[in-house]
Amino acid sequence: MERGVRSGEFAECDVAALGTLVLALCDGLGIRLMLDDPRVDLAVARSTIWRAIAPTLGIAPEFPDV
Repeated sequence: MERGVRSGEFAECDVAALGTLVLALCDGLGIRLMLDDPRVDLAVARSTIWRAIAPTLGIAPEFPDV
């Protein structure tokens, strides 16, 4: 994101908004993981966060297999 701001691709407000979104998602998903919510596992958490940030970053919406 910092490189995107320096190059002019992203505005500072984009970075702040995306950061807030990711932190909110991580908090919510982390709480569900800690509470053993059967609907959420690490793969679901990763995928949810990835899909949320993909449009802003212009990347594929599926979390890559590693």
